[in-house]
Amino acid sequence: MSQSRNGFVLTRHWRDTAQGVEVDCWLATDDGPCKVRLPLQTPVVFLRASDRAKAEPIISGVRGAQLRELPLTDLGREPVLGLYCPQYRQLLAFEKTLRSAGVNVFEADIRPHERYLMERFITAPVSFENVNWGDCILSDLRPSVGYRPRLKLVSLDIETSVRGALYSIALEGCGSHQVYILGPPKTNIHLMICISC
Repeated sequence: MSQSRNGFVLTRHWRDTAQGVEVDCWLATDDGPCKVRLPLQTPVVFLRASDRAKAEPIISGVRGAQLRELPLTDLGREPVLGLYCPQYRQLLAFEKTLRSAGVNVFEADIRPHERYLMERFITAPVSFENVNWGDCILSDLRPSVGYRPRLKLVSLDIETSVRGALYSIALEGCGSHQVYILGPPKTNIHLMICISC
């Protein structure tokens, strides 16, 4: 039986796979950091229903791509269609081709993880089911109004030359202060940072 937990979204990342878009979120929880992988996402963009005749020849024959009627309208109150594809990069390619054919495409700039959070009114506090899946938890996220973990932070300062040569790295936070400075070969510092506060 899965247990419901609370978390606070710190980072989110997406990647295209052959099956769909994977979205991972790193959360701060009362038990420490936690990686949650969302169920596979199907990216979507929107176009006016009146542009269907221009869009269908471009989309037809592309495996996994489909136009769906939706109960939505654009700002001019015109009905829109959803264009769904297994991969987000595929949608971006369609956007360019459709625009060159005179079809306006809406919301192609909203990346899969942003759409997921936005459509569920998630800002940062979430609740999720604790279902272990490999190196992470597989779960949908839901808003959790008012949840705030006790966050710890560290300030990282990297000093470089204009050309990118590394001079120093300083860490401040979690009760400690550490500065790494590159010096002559005898005292060269091999930098490995592992922060667990």
